[in-house]
Amino acid sequence: MERLTRGPLLNRAIQDKVKQYVTDNRLEAGDLLPPEGQLAADLGVSRGSVREAIKALESLGIVEVRHGDGVRVRAFNFDSVFDFLSYGLVFQPSKAAEMLQVRIWLEVAALEEVVHRITDRELDQIEALLAVWETKAAANEPTSDEDRGFHRLLYTPLGNESLISLTDIFWVIYHALPLQKIGSDRQPLATVQAHRDLLAAVRARDVDLAKQRMRDHFRNIETRITQAIQLSEAELAPSKDKTCLNSRLTRCARSVAKALR
Repeated sequence: MERLTRGPLLNRAIQDKVKQYVTDNRLEAGDLLPPEGQLAADLGVSRGSVREAIKALESLGIVEVRHGDGVRVRAFNFDSVFDFLSYGLVFQPSKAAEMLQVRIWLEVAALEEVVHRITDRELDQIEALLAVWETKAAANEPTSDEDRGFHRLLYTPLGNESLISLTDIFWVIYHALPLQKIGSDRQPLATVQAHRDLLAAVRARDVDLAKQRMRDHFRNIETRITQAIQLSEAELAPSKDKTCLNSRLTRCARSVAKALR
């Protein structure tokens, strides 16, 4: 590696060199990086500087530090996006409405390919999940795992792990701290039925009906997120800004409604 000169951007420069080392040597997920001491010597910096840069890369999900084993390359992931959204929505919860709009576009668009690819066996797996979901909903037990599992199973036939990861990101948004004020689903059995109706359309290989039922499903989420935004923004905004706040909420609601049409 090329030796570095010290300066205010040293940490970033070390990160860039480590990433370059990974790509130049075509390292894969799970491969070991050189020891901390070797990296420090090669770059002409202190071991402490290398250690701080490695910590930054770990927070971005690029490497994984295993004590007693070393630093290994991590597989592609969205960890940094998860962390950013979880933090960002604390002080700007109105962005949740925009992210819901993105989710609607993404899932509805992918649904057409699902209808053509999903097998009867995969549909039966989702039916089994719905049965568990319905039992738990009737008993007033938490069902977020089943809701999340439904969407994961629905898009698994596409073989796109990044899509699955992105759907998980939306769960981070929905369950972020400011949005918890909305509480639990007040009609859990109706939510299960909405998913049954969606699955029936997919089983019938009816693309248009499946897309419409997916949009219908999101209308309930739209309402709950809008309520959460109102509660969170009202707490964060000074009273003199209420007019501006109501204007922002109106724009968010309109943007989501447009996506659902």
